[in-house]
Amino acid sequence: MTESPQRSAFSHFHPILTRPQDNDHNGHLAGATVHAFFETAIQAFLVEQAELDLRDGELAGFVVSSAADFFALPGFPDVLEVGLGVTRLAGSTVEFRLALFRPGEVEACAAGSVVQVFIERASGRPVALPETLQLILAGLSLNR
Repeated sequence: MTESPQRSAFSHFHPILTRPQDNDHNGHLAGATVHAFFETAIQAFLVEQAELDLRDGELAGFVVSSAADFFALPGFPDVLEVGLGVTRLAGSTVEFRLALFRPGEVEACAAGSVVQVFIERASGRPVALPETLQLILAGLSLNR
């Protein structure tokens, strides 16, 4: 297991409101829900900050790998924030580092990584990230 990341490592946060159905039978967030929160934060960033059209645009991002570690047990009715960072930009690939925080807490409840490969929608082939997108994503480099 990895160490819980610190809030100070992240410069971008996406708010998450939990719902009763997000809890598992033990009353805590289900693991699949945490992965969904991570993907929601990534997609929201790409739409809002990078202005990508994820439905009909020329580029499509596919998750090829994801993982998560859990350090605390949040659940509904917690209000949470996903810290979003980038650890690697290479060709068509972006590796995101994410962490789930309760507001004001320094240490994450959960942390993970998501690797996305971007393809040209028309051909279905991997394509190098456009320079503008690279610059926007580079702005998410983690503070070490």
